[in-house]
Amino acid sequence: MSFIKNLFSSPSAPAAPNPAALAAAQGASNEATARLQANLNRMDTYTPFGSVTYSDLGDDRWQVNQTLSPENQALYDQQLNIGQGMLGLAQGAMGNLPTDAFSLEGAPAYQTGIDYSGLQAIPGAGDFETARQAAADAAFNRVMDRLNPQFDQQQEALQTQLANQGFMLGSDAYTNAMDDFSRRRSDAGIAAGYDAISAGEAMRQGLFANALQTRGQQLGERTFDMNAANQARQQYLNEQLMARNQNINELAALLQGSPAIQGPQPMGGGQVGVAPTDVTGAYGLAQAAQQGNYAADMAAQNAALGGLTSLGGVGLMGAMGAFKPSDKRLKTDIKKVGQFGGFNIYEYKYVWGGPRQIGVMAQEVIKKIPQAVMEIGGYLAVDYSKLWRAA
Repeated sequence: MSFIKNLFSSPSAPAAPNPAALAAAQGASNEATARLQANLNRMDTYTPFGSVTYSDLGDDRWQVNQTLSPENQALYDQQLNIGQGMLGLAQGAMGNLPTDAFSLEGAPAYQTGIDYSGLQAIPGAGDFETARQAAADAAFNRVMDRLNPQFDQQQEALQTQLANQGFMLGSDAYTNAMDDFSRRRSDAGIAAGYDAISAGEAMRQGLFANALQTRGQQLGERTFDMNAANQARQQYLNEQLMARNQNINELAALLQGSPAIQGPQPMGGGQVGVAPTDVTGAYGLAQAAQQGNYAADMAAQNAALGGLTSLGGVGLMGAMGAFKPSDKRLKTDIKKVGQFGGFNIYEYKYVWGGPRQIGVMAQEVIKKIPQAVMEIGGYLAVDYSKLWRAA
């Protein structure tokens, strides 16, 4: 009858994982993985250039030992000697370094602008007027000095011609002829005047352009002199700085020329990576498996109880003979409804389901009529026929 006890004993749900224990386990796994990875990557290396080995100092402390080959060790020692010699020269050269501040004393003065004193003045609009007028007068006089004798001769010839033709002084013909001659002579003088004005203006423009050119040339010379003076100053400063920095440059060259002390660089193996154990994932899988087993046990129990339900209480009593399950632990939703023969009568339902039942509690009956009670699979059942006869 042990299956009845097992049938009504609910499976225990798996306990939830302890977060603190889980975190501690994961931390321990990570730490162990880190140590393993470090150990795998501490590979002793031996090459033609030298070796690199590791020594365990305890407490997770390691010492790296680098050893050069005899040839490289000799070369390394030579580098040290050369470096020490050059550093010694550099230390001696420090006494030649300048200690005073750089001075501009003796340098040519810096030219900040052009000296305009003594330059040709910029010509104005009224300049060269006298020269223009003189040029115009000269041009006019030259033309008129040539034309006046010609017109005088032409006038005498015209007067003679008119007299020979019988035109007397004061006659209309004489007057008209002389007026026409006078107009031609006047037009020639006016034309000579215009030409003289043009000649005077050309003279003025020429003098104006010459004055501007002269000033531009003088200004260019002054600019050239200023730039030459500043270039001479810069050249002087460069030479002074070069002389001052010579010792500094030599010292820097000595320091830079000292061979750098390089440690041995033997070839090492590739880095080995080890992934830490996924403790959390393992716990999760185990928990899932336990939950699956628990669910399967619950399903099996429910299936069994369902079978009993389909059989009903009578089927169970048939399996147990005249005894009927009356253990209080097998009942639920218990309500007292009365008494009979000195026993309390209850209404209840079995834990496996089915309709409500009416009956006694075996734990009460065994106190008065123990022969009417029987233990089956750890649970109490009552023979109601014996109970009613005794009542």
